[in-house]
Amino acid sequence: MHKDTTHIIGTPFKNRGRNIATGLDCWGLVMYVFGLYGVALPDFDADAFQYAENDKTVTEGTQSRKWEIVWYDVASDEPLVVVLKMHPKYIAHVGVYVGDGRILHTTEGTGAVLSKITTLQRRIVGFYRYVDSN
Repeated sequence: MHKDTTHIIGTPFKNRGRNIATGLDCWGLVMYVFGLYGVALPDFDADAFQYAENDKTVTEGTQSRKWEIVWYDVASDEPLVVVLKMHPKYIAHVGVYVGDGRILHTTEGTGAVLSKITTLQRRIVGFYRYVDSN
């Protein structure tokens, strides 16, 4: 069973936010959720609106040996990072697949929100599992 993440919904969006009490950006949210599972993900200092830089960071990161691409409907209790192309030219957003066809992510307007995969399906680049925490 996936961890309960309902307490995250409504957390305000904050550019470079890493604290659930004051606000999260998309990577801050991913770091927080993985922390619930005991996985400390590396941080990187990136502005949420520097799309080209984020595209490079996400693309290089998902090609590392610590991540493997998977299907979202795997029978697993672990969170999966969902990589999204929210900008027409760049991969510039991430979220967490939390089960039941739902993705937890942040938006500038509403903060942390649950979205159905079907509403973001055309923007999804892939689902990734963290396989090496060292």
